[in-house]
Amino acid sequence: MTHTARVEPIKEDGGDHYLISGWRVVDVTVADSPREISRHESEPEAIEAARRFEGQTSSEPGSDPDDNQDYDSSDLTDRDSTP
Repeated sequence: MTHTARVEPIKEDGGDHYLISGWRVVDVTVADSPREISRHESEPEAIEAARRFEGQTSSEPGSDPDDNQDYDSSDLTDRDSTP
């Protein structure tokens, strides 16, 4: 089965705001049971790790092909919306 990963910031409470101290890759294949796969210092490193994780599992028997999902959180545009 192809696994699904999510990249998210590691936040630390800084009083009035949150500080991002790193990035984590989370396996969200089972929605009710997410599990952390790895931690990284930068978002690009975490994105690459998530892609590798999903790519490895897409070659398992019975898996759907990897769709090369885009993990860049800076792209907040809604691709499904009509102009």
